[in-house]
Amino acid sequence: MKFKLFGTEIYISFLFGAVIAVMLATDRTGMALPSLFAVFMHEMGHLFCMWVQDSSPKSIKLIPASVQINTGIGSSYKKDIIVALCGPAVNFVLFFTLFFNYLAFKNELTLYYALLNLIIGGFNMLPVKGLDGGTVLFSILAKKLDLNRAMLIMRLVTLFIAAIALVTAITLTLRGKVNVSLYIIAIYLIVMSIIKM
Repeated sequence: MKFKLFGTEIYISFLFGAVIAVMLATDRTGMALPSLFAVFMHEMGHLFCMWVQDSSPKSIKLIPASVQINTGIGSSYKKDIIVALCGPAVNFVLFFTLFFNYLAFKNELTLYYALLNLIIGGFNMLPVKGLDGGTVLFSILAKKLDLNRAMLIMRLVTLFIAAIALVTAITLTLRGKVNVSLYIIAIYLIVMSIIKM
């Protein structure tokens, strides 16, 4: 599905909608909706930052495991860093707000929501391709080195972190504690290191 909103072309893939529908339909933990809300707020942080800097996105693509925001030509590395940091910053603000709420009212559900935002913000700060931390690292490298060398370093860092995730997942499996999330993260990072930036 493709449409325009405030001059921004928005594309939502069928598979993205299907994944969200399955996630909500099969969720037995009650954490799917809060997770989606945390991710939504994260992306709104990026969009708000772009709006403040008067560089609204040309297009937004919602595909499985990714929200791709295309700012168009003319974006500077400094702007890229600021925009990349705004998403996790929203999650960290939500974490502290919900955590202080938990300390005041001792509602365990609030603590879970707080930790969820901390995890999403922290995960997105990993210095790997496809995540906000990777955008920050790449922008710093590209400013100091030539583009090819910066891309090579990003691939190597991403592969290194993927290897850590994979070795950890295999070690846990051998100890009888299977963690599917770590396998998914490792595969995602390996794919991100292979595809072009």
